[in-house]
Amino acid sequence: MLEKLIRSKILGLFYKIELTNFERGMADEAVKRKYAPAVFTAICYSLLLVPALLTLDTEIVVSVLIPTTMVAGTAWFSVSLASMKKKFEDFGMELTTHLFVAFALSLTMLMLATSASLTSDLWLPLLPAWSEQTLVKAFASLFAICVVGKLLFSIFAGSLKYDVNDAMLTGQNETAERFFKQSLSLLYATSQQLRSGITLQVANYSLGLAFYEVFNNIKDLHIEALVDAEKLLNQANKLIRQPAMDQKKADKIVLDLIDSFVESCSKSDEVRHHRSYKAIGFEVHCLRNNHKEEQEMVDTRTSIVFSEMSNLLERFGPGLFEESPRDLGVAETNKGA
Repeated sequence: MLEKLIRSKILGLFYKIELTNFERGMADEAVKRKYAPAVFTAICYSLLLVPALLTLDTEIVVSVLIPTTMVAGTAWFSVSLASMKKKFEDFGMELTTHLFVAFALSLTMLMLATSASLTSDLWLPLLPAWSEQTLVKAFASLFAICVVGKLLFSIFAGSLKYDVNDAMLTGQNETAERFFKQSLSLLYATSQQLRSGITLQVANYSLGLAFYEVFNNIKDLHIEALVDAEKLLNQANKLIRQPAMDQKKADKIVLDLIDSFVESCSKSDEVRHHRSYKAIGFEVHCLRNNHKEEQEMVDTRTSIVFSEMSNLLERFGPGLFEESPRDLGVAETNKGA
């Protein structure tokens, strides 16, 4: 019921947008695994506060709730998992669920406390005499402590887990920035050189150097999608060490390295449907099948491939190689943006 309510009432306008299957799946997963369970937890725990609101002076609870709500709200709207790796996806869902539970619970508790205070003249005369007994008040106090404890624990757990995730990213931003600048510059420069009609040896050397730097930087980012990085680096080194090798052998190495680059790209729909990604596939197909083309034409097609690789990097940044969609879109910073 909660899932249907969230989808139809709260996210109704969002679901009217033309979404891809991947985007809709992400939204449905968030509703099922995060929003609905978090709201249910908040409602259940907040109901435990009702006995205390009816039988005790809850001014101290309200005084705790106000700053806690501010902290929970600030944490929830500022936290961002845009750089979280695929293998930490479940951990990230757990992290944000903690913070969302804390925020939702604090808002629900504030609503109940406000309602109880404003309607006290209506329900106070209806309370039975046994509600004043010490044992009843003791249980009401215990329930209220459990609710506040759950609220504070959720904030604490979410904050701790976010700090762990932040520690995992130490140094990654600097590495990613270096990767982006070096790789984009080398790919663009190599593409321009191939179009300018340089000699075969210089072309082979430039191709090897570009691929070596790109794959070495991907390796430095610890991206799991890059399989057998050392083998790819050795292949690129062959072009650097032996630029005068047989041209058919050089062309095969280049095609294999392009294939490895493409295979390392994210499997997301956004990447796979991008114009540059499709263009690379088209040119590689032509390079493999058009055996009678002159070397100048081969170099021209290769330059187009490098140009499209530059476009992909410029569009997606280092996130091009991450499985998680959180890494796509380098401009994403936080949920409030």
